[in-house]
Amino acid sequence: MDRLIPGPTLITRAYDAILGAICDGRLAPGSRLTQDELADRLHVSRQPVAQAVSILKSQGFLRERGRRGVIIAPLEREFFRAVYQLREALDPMAARLAAQHCTREEAAMGRRLIAAGRQAVRNGRTDRLISADAQFHAWVYRLSSNPLLLETMELYWKHLRRAMHGVLRRRSTRGRIWEEHQAILGAIAAGDPEAAAALSLAHVRDAADRVVQSISEAPDEMGSLPAMTRLAARRTP
Repeated sequence: MDRLIPGPTLITRAYDAILGAICDGRLAPGSRLTQDELADRLHVSRQPVAQAVSILKSQGFLRERGRRGVIIAPLEREFFRAVYQLREALDPMAARLAAQHCTREEAAMGRRLIAAGRQAVRNGRTDRLISADAQFHAWVYRLSSNPLLLETMELYWKHLRRAMHGVLRRRSTRGRIWEEHQAILGAIAAGDPEAAAALSLAHVRDAADRVVQSISEAPDEMGSLPAMTRLAARRTP
């Protein structure tokens, strides 16, 4: 018998595809979705889509809207304030622990991540900037040697990807973020836990101000349109 090669299930693939479209803005906040529409677009049956939608609802990316089916959860300032309050507690702790565990090899990895981030700044692609940012912070969480930190923050970084587009469209912000990352890396690599924690806290507070202020308090004018109609409208020059 041929050896079976494990791979992601249809449910996982549907989840990843829908979440990716939500996080990068192709499925915009407030737009409505139907499972038939999603299954059609993904070329799969409704069953894996239904399972993926159920997970995304439990994680706060989708919301029930009665007869309207489900909508993409809007970006709400209070939710992201809460996320950054959590980060104010966890990120400095992660940086402090990372400074206690950093090896020469890990410091080299951190420098590679910084280099990738600076390259993303030069390229100017928002998706790469967001990915590089998330990878740097995931490195800090992992280096803390506390598995609960990475596990806890993984979900919230998916939410943060949605909000970071508005911040990283501003060129003046992009370079400054990586200067802050460089300073955090320097303290971690130097084995200075208190400096790493202080720099991390300042970075999170600055990020909170940038992200929360980038989220409009006004409702989205396109919110009543179907998601795929909205997607087409945003792509029309």
